[in-house]
Amino acid sequence: MMESSLVVQESELDRVRELTSIGAGHAATAFAQLVGRPCRMRVPTVRLLRAEAAGSAFVASSRDDERGPLCGVFFEVEGGLGGVIALLFPAPARDLLLRALAGDAASREAAESALREVGNILISHAVSAMADTLGTRVLPSIPVLAMEDAASVLASLVALRGVGENALRIETEISDAEGEYRGLLVFVPDAACLERQEPTRRGPVRVRPMRR
Repeated sequence: MMESSLVVQESELDRVRELTSIGAGHAATAFAQLVGRPCRMRVPTVRLLRAEAAGSAFVASSRDDERGPLCGVFFEVEGGLGGVIALLFPAPARDLLLRALAGDAASREAAESALREVGNILISHAVSAMADTLGTRVLPSIPVLAMEDAASVLASLVALRGVGENALRIETEISDAEGEYRGLLVFVPDAACLERQEPTRRGPVRVRPMRR
């Protein structure tokens, strides 16, 4: 059986990486204001995965705890930029963030509310910056929160978008210098989002999905 591939213009890969980098930079600034520490972002990584594996094997950071259960806040975006954008936290980073924002004795309801608010703030900054760069309007959905098993939720949302057999995933880590407060910003664009990019003289790149 032949393995399918996705033909993507090199300029499209560059553009979606650049957009994610711009959005993540603004999200890192907002994160720094929330936690009271300078925060930075890594250069985004672009991967092609089977759509059903869109929530697997994050490589933006090599930390072992990011291979365990992840908490996530998810948004679908529409308009000039379509797809799924998410903010994922490893359990230790999630717990530290909740202690800082809601205290040690916070109820589950208060904890979930705090995480949704963090997601709203950071993703709003990211999406606004991406929209400004494109010169278009981008509308995020109401956030979806997963306290655990965020990887499965991401894969489900991507599947519901009907992206096809394969999906591009752009990811970057946002963290303070010590790596205590940190999260992954993940963007999975719709295929139509890539097709709307400006054509250039550079030829297409045939990208094959990575094996799990």
